[in-house]
Amino acid sequence: MSSTQGSIETQEAIERFADALRQRIGADRFRLWFTHGIRFDVEQSEDDDAEVIVLLVSGPFAADRITKNFTTELRAASVMALGDRARFRLEIDQATEQPSLIDDDTSASKKQRGRNAKAGATADESNGRASSKKTSRTADKRGRAKKHGGAGKLSNLLSDSKLTRRSDELDEEDDDDEDRAPASRSRGGSRRESGNTDHLPIPESLPTSGRTLDSFITGPCNDFAFSAATMAMSTPEIATPLFLHGPTGTGKSHLLAAIAEEFRRRRRMRRVIVLTAEQFTNDFVGSVNSTGLVSFRRKYREVDALLIDDVHFLASKTATLREALYTLETLSAAGKPLVFTANLPPADIRGLTGEVAGRMASGLVCPLLALDPATRLNLLTRLVKTRCVLDCDPSLLAEVSEAVGGDARAVTGVANLIGMLQRMFRREPTIDEIRQFGGDLMRNTRSAPSLRSIERAVCEAFGLEGDGLRGKAQTRRVSEPRTLAMYLARQHTGSAFTEIAKHFGRRSHTGAIAAQQKVEEWLASGKTIGGGDAAMAAADAIARVEARLRA
Repeated sequence: MSSTQGSIETQEAIERFADALRQRIGADRFRLWFTHGIRFDVEQSEDDDAEVIVLLVSGPFAADRITKNFTTELRAASVMALGDRARFRLEIDQATEQPSLIDDDTSASKKQRGRNAKAGATADESNGRASSKKTSRTADKRGRAKKHGGAGKLSNLLSDSKLTRRSDELDEEDDDDEDRAPASRSRGGSRRESGNTDHLPIPESLPTSGRTLDSFITGPCNDFAFSAATMAMSTPEIATPLFLHGPTGTGKSHLLAAIAEEFRRRRRMRRVIVLTAEQFTNDFVGSVNSTGLVSFRRKYREVDALLIDDVHFLASKTATLREALYTLETLSAAGKPLVFTANLPPADIRGLTGEVAGRMASGLVCPLLALDPATRLNLLTRLVKTRCVLDCDPSLLAEVSEAVGGDARAVTGVANLIGMLQRMFRREPTIDEIRQFGGDLMRNTRSAPSLRSIERAVCEAFGLEGDGLRGKAQTRRVSEPRTLAMYLARQHTGSAFTEIAKHFGRRSHTGAIAAQQKVEEWLASGKTIGGGDAAMAAADAIARVEARLRA
């Protein structure tokens, strides 16, 4: 590759890239991540004449964190700055220096020693000075370690780890080890000779992959949604609006980011907006108070694709919902792709107007369920391979995945925990050690439904008041949802019939027993329960209530 660093065109391209990146991630995050210890350059690829933004970072840790957190934003900023064919690449800046950790005098003595290698006396004298400085510096480091805490603390283990120290420090310690080798052997040999491998260097972990289709783990819990996302990317004019819904940790945001990335790469869409419903709301409120609605509407209605995460946040926000409806209608009329995610289907989100819910449901509505055991194990295996420095026994991963709930975020936390324990122990951790340090992650964090939560979910599904099931009303609109609530309470809680009947205002436990038998008859016959617009089949009602309980 040929570099164009230093030209006016390069500086202008870098400024455009920096401005685009700053707009996408915010000024505070840009200042935190991209203004200290990082340099930009532009290169021309010899393969396809495409321009490449090169980010020179200070070390592998910074490169790993930037790749994990900003891959999508960096790619989008590159395209905005240099065109559709632009790319970006991260490199470790070999010229980066840290004066606080490197002794300038020592570096100078090393250079002088190399230039005067043939002069024996001068070289010996220089070597003596360098050796004394190495020894004193090593002693100072060990003294500070002892002063600030015992060797058993995690911070001290990390500070002593070769994974977190620079190569020049390791070279100095290797030199010191060679000097001390005869004395060590006279006392019984070194640890490495005795067969103890606890302090052998461990390779750095691989950088984590971003939110792409390749990194999305499919299984029975999300096959339908993944197929719908693939269809939306290949034929967006037919398969959108696409609405993905499910409980937290099922991959909704992952699929949303992957779809946006495919829109940019495969469909060559330049203006693809991905944001949360909260960001959309804040932008709308800010435009009303400052720049006006004209710029806001131009920003969101003159796009190639619009993807909004967590649209349930828009519920009951009347002005924002009205503006969102007009925006969706404008983009739909223009044939632009629309993708949304939420914790519930559009019709079940209370406070979402009928017009907005109908527009969002007019394409494909796809559920994502909690991760099933096979998908959970595949995800944990993938994460361990990309985030941990050592391999893990498949039987250990299988045992760990069985103890983790269906939340992908909890699985990610367990993978990070295993990688941390590998660095700390210098070996593969045992299941007992994983349970000791990650007991909270190993337990399913989702609590069992309570009688009150089931009552609330049934009321929301049938459009009833919060305590409507506890009254004495015997109309079909109330009595049938009450019967269903008692049935679900028996299915999802450990409450006795007497407790269930008392909670829902029944005199005797026989009412709860009768509810169990009656709902089973409804399911067998496909009976419609409830009254008015809220009437639905018993099986659909149970599925809707259980979805609310999971969310």
